Order: sequence, then C-alpha cells, then structure tokens
Amino acid sequence: MLRYLESGSGTPVVLIHGNFACKEWWREVLQDPPEGARLLAPDLPGFGESPAPEDFVPSIPTYAQALRDFLREKGIDDAILVGHSLGGAVAMEAAGPTTLGLVLLNSAPPSGLQTPEAYYPILESYRHNLEGLAQALAAMAPTRRPPWFLELVERAQRMHPAHFQGNARALAAWRLEQPYRGPVLVVYGALDPLVTRAMAEATAAFFPRGRLLVLEGVGHSANLENPGMLKDVLETFLKEVQGEVQGGG
Repeated sequence: MLRYLESGSGTPVVLIHGNFACKEWWREVLQDPPEGARLLAPDLPGFGESPAPEDFVPSIPTYAQALRDFLREKGIDDAILVGHSLGGAVAMEAAGPTTLGLVLLNSAPPSGLQTPEAYYPILESYRHNLEGLAQALAAMAPTRRPPWFLELVERAQRMHPAHFQGNARALAAWRLEQPYRGPVLVVYGALDPLVTRAMAEATAAFFPRGRLLVLEGVGHSANLENPGMLKDVLETFLKEVQGEVQGGG
C-alpha cells in the first residue's frame, strides 16, 4: 500500500502530489482540513515513503492504477481527486464513474506536457545537486515557502532514480483519452512559470463540466504558497459536490 497522511472526517478528498514532491507538500492543508472533508495524501510509487521496484518505469497510467489500488484497499468508492502538477494528470487518468469531482491545481493539461530535450540532463543532475534542485523547486513556489522547505527538497532528492528524467518523459508521452464527465475545477495560480494560462484554459475546456478559477498572486504551488486560500477553494467545491449528491445530480 502507498504510504499516506490523513486528517479530517467526511467526504474522502484525495490529495495527489506532483513531480519532485511527496505527501508532505500538503502538510498545511492537512493541518487545517476543509469542513466535511476526510483528506488522504498518499506518496505515489517511488516518492516519499512509498517504495517502487528497482526497474520501475514511470508512467501516468501506472501511477493512476496505484492510486485506484490504494483507494480500493482503503475501502473508498466515492472520492474527490485533487491533483497538483503531475498529480493532476494522475487524477484525470484515475477518475472513473464513482469519482465525485476533480480539482486540478496548476495541472499538466490532458494533451500532456512537453519538456525540451536539452532540459533532461539538468533534471538528471538534480540527483546530486541539492542547491540546484532547491532553486528549481523554489521557482515552483515563488511567493511563499514553508519553514520546512529544505526538508521537501531533501525528500525530492531521495525519490526513485528513474523519476528524475522519467516523470517528465511520462508526461510528454501521456494523453487523456476520455474526459471525466463530472464536475471539474481547474485552479490556476497566475504566477506559474511552468504551466501557462492557455494550458489551464485548454484543460477546463476539455471537460464537459470544466471551469477555470484563476488565483492572482500565487504561483505553481498554492498548497505551499497559500494553503488557507486553497482550503477555501476546496471547501466551496466540496459543498457544491455534496449538494449534487444530495440532490441526486
């Protein structure tokens, strides 16, 4: 089973981290969960404390299957999936008929995310360059980083060796075949240097019930930069979904 953190009670809300990340990126959200939410934040295979085989090959479908297996092991049928960055792709891929809703936080778009070939050696170098990795991750949270940010950097450097280049290649190779048909909220931090607003708009347009919420003054990682704002966003979305469920919608 995937290692995970949990807090709160109510409707299951699964928090899926991105590349170079882990469940600890949701720590402040978990410390003050939205009302009516049972938050679960797993480490995907090879990240944080979740193991992966030595010959593991990263792919979005593999991560999605691991997430589905995790939910089945926890006895969870209906859940809201919240995905950040690469985790957004995992959430889209994992969503099924019983998924209550998706929240995609500065997510890779359904068409995948291309990384220039010249950048792959830099990604690989982060295995041994802690300072370079810290600078790269700091750019993903430009407006605020928590006091334990160095811990997150060190955890990132300990991820599976295949992840340093493999996750970027997994995102480049991935395409979402069928859109999830339930409610989808695309949350976009406007100061993101990686995911463009056009990508966020395309993501929202891809889903029949997708809509875009732009957060001004926030970068790629609202879960680190403004967890209080993210709590409010999740609480509002949760109430909308609960209203649909109670109304039979």
